[in-house]
Amino acid sequence: MPLVQRITGVVSMLFDLLLAPFTPLPWLAMVVVCVITAAWALQLFKWATPQTMLNATRDRLIGHIYEMGLYQDHLRVLARIQGRLALANLRYLSLTLPALLVMIPPMILTLGQIEGRFAQRPLQKGEETVLTVYLADAYRNQVSTVEVGIPAGLEVTAGPVRNQHTGTVSWRLQVLEPGRHELAFRRAGQGAGRFTLEAAGGLPLLHRRTENSAWKSLLYPGSLVIREAHGLDGISVQWPKRHTRYLGLPLPWLPAFMILSLLAGLGLKKPLRVSL
Repeated sequence: MPLVQRITGVVSMLFDLLLAPFTPLPWLAMVVVCVITAAWALQLFKWATPQTMLNATRDRLIGHIYEMGLYQDHLRVLARIQGRLALANLRYLSLTLPALLVMIPPMILTLGQIEGRFAQRPLQKGEETVLTVYLADAYRNQVSTVEVGIPAGLEVTAGPVRNQHTGTVSWRLQVLEPGRHELAFRRAGQGAGRFTLEAAGGLPLLHRRTENSAWKSLLYPGSLVIREAHGLDGISVQWPKRHTRYLGLPLPWLPAFMILSLLAGLGLKKPLRVSL
């Protein structure tokens, strides 16, 4: 787990530096990320594949496709061409598979960062959210003693709602002033942890809850963290969805990333001299 946190911490720091100039314009930030992602993905592909052999195999594939068009009325010849086409396809896949495997780890890290920054956004002034803390199993019988200290920029509009069966305590909070608001939790009169609620705008790394497994922490680097936690197992926050328009067209983060990175890859393929 500490290794995963160190890796995601370094990647998050790089994304913070990269996106800092573009935080007022999320669409431009996405374009920049897609161009850079396309560039490193193409370079990795070029490094991990024998480009000369790949060119020859691709040309052979195209040649077999043209052959099929020429011999449509000759079934035996067409069958042989289809067999050679299948073998050429397998050859092409065998040459490109190593590159795909090499790209999986950095792509997972990249997608985690993009999802955390573009799928949801920080709260704004006047908006409300539901915040829930989860007690560790050994402390569920103390659910009635859990309290939260609210800073001046927030207001509790409902709650707390306590559920001893699930070990959860929930509050409805309203943002009175933008900023990064520090909440202090207490359990049985003692400090139980601190949490920062994002309401300052920008493109911070967010997630809806705490992820305690290493794999999910890798997939969701914005996993919520209770600092100095004692007796609290996690926290969840209902963040608003981020709606971003690209040339006037609203797109969720994943289709936007796929389309823009594909266009960037096609545009960078020749300058970077990469054969696909």
